[in-house]
Amino acid sequence: MAQMTKLALAQSLKQLMAERTLDKITVKEVVARCGVNRQTFYYHFRDIYHLLDWMFANEGQEFAKKYPDIHKADDGQTILRSLCTYLQDNRIVMLNIYNSLGRELLDRYLCRETVTLLTNSLQDRSDRAGVKAEQLAFLINFYKHAFVGATLDWFQTGMPGETEQIVAQFAPILKGTFDSAMKRMANS
Repeated sequence: MAQMTKLALAQSLKQLMAERTLDKITVKEVVARCGVNRQTFYYHFRDIYHLLDWMFANEGQEFAKKYPDIHKADDGQTILRSLCTYLQDNRIVMLNIYNSLGRELLDRYLCRETVTLLTNSLQDRSDRAGVKAEQLAFLINFYKHAFVGATLDWFQTGMPGETEQIVAQFAPILKGTFDSAMKRMANS
């Protein structure tokens, strides 16, 4: 029951974020939209930002369920395609979070999901290449910042373009990059 209540609150928040920026949404509006009282909200969450953080974690789990084979990605293109599709499906919400005080949580969410996706995609390849755990962590951290930085720049410009255009821009940069970097790391 608690999970259903949290999901209802998150859905209510997401609906409101489709209308306006996060910093213009109140707890009163969130609870009114989903039909629970303020006390129930505060039983589960400290504030709207805590709810947003929970929503991101939950959506990350749902993303993983929707794309179970994403760890078999080829040079990051499958990951990028899946992530862009998700972000574009939630475009207005993402832009309203980006353009509010929730930007830090959005950044943290993108970093967390990117690390998970890259780790799942690269772990087996790094083991086969003989890359040490700390080297893989460094590589993942580097690409996390590249991907998240590019994504935030994309948000800043209003998220123009279609998914395939975005993937096509990254394809020449990504092709063979991970394997090549891991090969050099293993030999250093």
